[in-house]
Amino acid sequence: MNDTDTPSSTGVIPADAFIPGHDRDEVNGDRHLTGWAAESAARALSGFGEQGADARVLAALTAARAWADGSGDVDACREAAFEAQLSARDAQDDGYRALATAFRAAASAAASVDDSRLATDAAALAAEAITSNSAPCEQDFNAGTERRRQWEALPETLRPSVFAVEPPDPAPAACAIEVVSPGQ
Repeated sequence: MNDTDTPSSTGVIPADAFIPGHDRDEVNGDRHLTGWAAESAARALSGFGEQGADARVLAALTAARAWADGSGDVDACREAAFEAQLSARDAQDDGYRALATAFRAAASAAASVDDSRLATDAAALAAEAITSNSAPCEQDFNAGTERRRQWEALPETLRPSVFAVEPPDPAPAACAIEVVSPGQ
């Protein structure tokens, strides 16, 4: 890091960079939100084919899903989140901004075991990655579709904690071709 970089601006927050007095054993995550965030990140990664199959990032998704279903370990999520952030930094350094954003979505999903707000960050990063990886004429449609999927995947009781308003159904992509039947 140079003088202008901060841990968050480089995409990497060291594993020991906790707030003084913060109890590392205290967990403030929500299992349902962590699982939801992991699924959002997985959808974003699926759009990148083999590039999205980074082992460290997939380990973060696995750890988040395991913690969400009650079989996983908090420390495994923390470590996997850190490693996924390293992959995100590498992708960003190589010029793959959209891929790096998808990797950060997975890292945030795993890190959400400590702070459920990171689950909503992960979902926003997933939508951003999907949008950035879309053709310009499909960006609004793909972003809207992902936000709508995220809304529908949440139980009604959690929706107000994540979304200020219900996302509308997306309009068709601007590059969609209208099919006209012969004779019309």
